[in-house]
Amino acid sequence: MTRIGICLCLVIALATDGLAQKSPAKNPAKNPANAKSPTNPKSPVKRSRAGASKRRAQLGKVQIKQAFAFAKAHHPELAKLIGRLQSAGNRAAYNKAITELSRTARRLEPIKTANPERYEMMVELWKLESQARLMVARSMMKPDPKRDALLRETLRKRAELRRIMLLADFKRSQARIDRIQAQLKLLENLDAATDRELQRLKRSARTTAARRKGRGGKQPRTVVPVKAGKPVKPRGTPRKPSKATVKTKDKSKP
Repeated sequence: MTRIGICLCLVIALATDGLAQKSPAKNPAKNPANAKSPTNPKSPVKRSRAGASKRRAQLGKVQIKQAFAFAKAHHPELAKLIGRLQSAGNRAAYNKAITELSRTARRLEPIKTANPERYEMMVELWKLESQARLMVARSMMKPDPKRDALLRETLRKRAELRRIMLLADFKRSQARIDRIQAQLKLLENLDAATDRELQRLKRSARTTAARRKGRGGKQPRTVVPVKAGKPVKPRGTPRKPSKATVKTKDKSKP
């Protein structure tokens, strides 16, 4: 089951929008720990930023474009939110969001080709979960009874979809169990199973030998090309004896 770790990014984005107007900017010089962290090469903050930059560098332009296209197609609101993270310059939240989004799109891509119906359900499940996380993040900042009711409805749809998917998984698993039980039943009598396998191997060997020899065991005829104006005799035809020209001596000449 595809999971996403985007809730933290959504909380950061919404908190940034809300706190930008209410809280004044803090002076990093007042905090000794913050003042030393940029110059300390072993600082965990610096390592986390370096790791985020490394993950961001690993995503090419094509992957980022595909991730945004995936979000715009299935969750436009999430795509706008990630765009706001980029515009606001919140690189840490943006890197995490775009990385998780790209990872989700890559995980679902093979399912799209192998099982389109399953792919649609997986995308819908991801969409409902993403919407629920977004509503939860907003409720943390500003409670709203209408949003809570919508959240319950979204979670109910998600639970219903999961139920449908689990039932489909159960049916596939049950069909596989039935096939295994049928195979086990055939192997209850080991002597009969051995005879069947022996006959199968012999039939396979005879079929392979017949294919190698060709139909009826005859070799295919070789087609000889015919040159223009000169008929070519087939191979194996006996040659006619050639008439030898015998020269006779003219007795009238001395």
